[in-house]
Amino acid sequence: MHMTWPRTVVPVIRSIGRFPMVAHNAALVYNSPRTVALHLHDYAGRMWLGEREVRLRPGDFTLTPAGLPSNYDLDAPGHHLCVHFDPAELSGETMRLPLHWRPEAHERWVSERLWDIIHLYREGETTSAVLARQAAGNALQSLLLWLASTVAGKTSRRVKPGRVDRELSKVRRYLDEHFREPLDVPALAQRFGVSQNYLARRFRANHGVTLQRYMLSRRIDFARHLLNVTRLPLKAIAIESGLGNPQYFHRQFRMATGRSPSEERARALEAG
Repeated sequence: MHMTWPRTVVPVIRSIGRFPMVAHNAALVYNSPRTVALHLHDYAGRMWLGEREVRLRPGDFTLTPAGLPSNYDLDAPGHHLCVHFDPAELSGETMRLPLHWRPEAHERWVSERLWDIIHLYREGETTSAVLARQAAGNALQSLLLWLASTVAGKTSRRVKPGRVDRELSKVRRYLDEHFREPLDVPALAQRFGVSQNYLARRFRANHGVTLQRYMLSRRIDFARHLLNVTRLPLKAIAIESGLGNPQYFHRQFRMATGRSPSEERARALEAG
């Protein structure tokens, strides 16, 4: 269950984005004979990579080599981040990439890197955009190198996640699903059977950010998505993202991204 990829070849991206995936049975076959398909899934169900069946959970990462058929049997509709890129001739030094991998604590980092690649690629057709698309390919290669290194390290150490890691993964998943709701730390701690201080301390130690900062980041990610793919008024986006009034939304968005919501939308419109 791995794919071999050259260490020094920059992928040529052909299509990229966040796309819906309907719940359907395994009779529908996907097959891309000319491109490798990379997915970060946010739904659960079963997937077949050729004849090999894997059980998908939200946050799972998959690679489908060019020409390998895939099938899905999903529990419910969802979305995935998707990158299709050209296969490469295997010359020089190579690396092994998993066809199915669970990022666990790395999920947010992987998602952010993919969103960066998506935004770079969508810059448009100007001279600067040509450079941006080249940067997107380089960023994808960097992600693949990191993945090969990370998975190889896990394989060599054979570390089994402990109970704390599993519980924090459940907390993170709950926050990912309820990020638009007000954060109630006492209720969250009670839900997962730990004290508030323990939850806050362990979450920050494992994920590098506080619970509040993690929630804010998810809200900004969603607001950025709505700015790019909808024409909702900024006030409505602030509400939909759980960011409250427009003034707070504007301030937090600029602090997180370096630009205002209006500037983010203008970039998306220019990119077409």
